[in-house]
Amino acid sequence: MNIQILKSRWLKHLAAIVALSALATLGGPFDTLTRFEPGPRFLYWLGMLSLAWGQWVLLTRLLHRWTSANPWPAGVVGTVASFLFAALMAVEILWMQRWLPAAPAPSPVQTYLWIVAIMLAICWLTQLLLRLIPHEPATPADQPEAQGETQFFKRIPGRIAGRLLSLRAEDHYLRVHTTAGDDLILFRLKDALAELEGTDGMRVHRSYWVARAAVDRVEGKGRKVVLILTNGQRVPVSESYLPAVRQAGWLD
Repeated sequence: MNIQILKSRWLKHLAAIVALSALATLGGPFDTLTRFEPGPRFLYWLGMLSLAWGQWVLLTRLLHRWTSANPWPAGVVGTVASFLFAALMAVEILWMQRWLPAAPAPSPVQTYLWIVAIMLAICWLTQLLLRLIPHEPATPADQPEAQGETQFFKRIPGRIAGRLLSLRAEDHYLRVHTTAGDDLILFRLKDALAELEGTDGMRVHRSYWVARAAVDRVEGKGRKVVLILTNGQRVPVSESYLPAVRQAGWLD
């Protein structure tokens, strides 16, 4: 099997879902231990957790898209998504319990707490897998010579190897935009900025770093300025970083 597939972020999440399904099969939350044989119980939890993961991805992507023009502080999107997701899953599980054989009616509070516990376990396992199986780094041939030996460029996944355009903080991750596409890596923006020191780019917002060569044009005036990048991405410049951006000549 291709090593790139083995190291893909999707396969890591799938591994976390399977592992959580196995743990749920052994633990049997929501009285599934007494109502299902091991095989059907595993399939039940595999389906439920797969559905939960799909809804979580969709929910967080929608929130990030809605806030792209004016990003919320780091962690806020994840917190809001967590509350919405837990409430959604609680409703779904309570509804499904009505159709299962001999299903006792769990209290909404008990259901909600179980969901929070499962969410924490999924996050922990996913983070562990992401740390154990790092992204395939780009080869030196994939990177333009102008980017030199800066440590951060070695963290860019090989499948999007190209000239770095921008970075966006998304909770504990960074969305890396290059001329070849975009992907998430488990890394803090603060640490990325330290590794990119000396590179021709700057932080223009608490959630964004932009390469100078990536700026195609500037829209807005006064305190509301948006950078339009060569890939069509719109990056807002916050008021606190606006003087530095103007002094660097990016708005001329």
